[in-house]
Amino acid sequence: MSLSKYIINFEELADELKKRILKLIDDELRSKYSKLNTNDIEGLLEDLKELLPSLQYNMLKKKIENFIYYNYNGMQKVDSKLLDIPPIIQENKEDFIFDKDVYLTGLHFNQTGWKKEDTYTLEINKNRIINNATIKEIGEHKYFNTFYKVNANTPISFILHNNSGNSRQTMVDLEYLIGEIVTPPEPPIEEPETPTIDDILNDWDIAVVMQWEANTMADIDLHAVIGDKYIYFGNKEEWNFFLNFDFRQHMTNQNPEILSVKGYKNKKLEIYIHNFDGIGLNEPVNLKIYEKRPYGNNLIKELNIDISPSRDVIRETIQINLNTLEIKEINRDINLEKFLGGR
Repeated sequence: MSLSKYIINFEELADELKKRILKLIDDELRSKYSKLNTNDIEGLLEDLKELLPSLQYNMLKKKIENFIYYNYNGMQKVDSKLLDIPPIIQENKEDFIFDKDVYLTGLHFNQTGWKKEDTYTLEINKNRIINNATIKEIGEHKYFNTFYKVNANTPISFILHNNSGNSRQTMVDLEYLIGEIVTPPEPPIEEPETPTIDDILNDWDIAVVMQWEANTMADIDLHAVIGDKYIYFGNKEEWNFFLNFDFRQHMTNQNPEILSVKGYKNKKLEIYIHNFDGIGLNEPVNLKIYEKRPYGNNLIKELNIDISPSRDVIRETIQINLNTLEIKEINRDINLEKFLGGR
């Protein structure tokens, strides 16, 4: 196994702290080093540590050491999975779950059959660190240039996109360092069995409910924009703007996704729908828009919208004038990368 390579980007340090450290180094080097010898990096680091005030920068020293040496104590391990891929065009997913924090160092896999149409994904909490990568014919290994930390009990999903419908066996090796601690999961939020707008805890004026067909693994996501504010599964809260309920499939539940807005009377609410996994639906997605009134909740609009099975596009569905409550139907697909590039 080759050594990992690391790149230090000092631009990511806070400007004020960077200026102080560089001034401190420059002042000391002017008096102590007539010529800088980079052959003895470890000695230079020791001298640098002596220059940092031990109390004020103690934690900074520790972070610098960990960042440069990647000083994570843990045993190198490999976990393996065997996927028996049926001759069906579908996504095949296998999860790795560890009871301690781990640091991913690499991924290796091979298979008994190969077709150029097929791709694979490595996903952690909807964050795709490898996204629809093409597959080499003779197997491959992916080295991670920096370790990727995954908290304990967090699913690490390997997904084979069997676009060709070719049957085969796929062997996956996940390489990692196992940590010494367990990062406790966030406390669970008690949610109703089947949420409705009556279960929204925050105050609101307008709510949008999105429902899609039952008995499917399709993960249909609700996205919304007001001016420069954007909510979705990765950012569920802005000021008076919430994604209240988010669900990833409809095999074990039939729960809708719900968002709500309070105020913003001089703004427009833009509603988008995205097919996260690219699994086709047999039925249109249902949207309902509610207004909260003193006498109760009023349904002001209901739409059925067909969406593309492609995960590379996101559908802009409607725009709601939050002052007049006029609803304009858009129904156009936008390239997802272009859409996210403006956020």
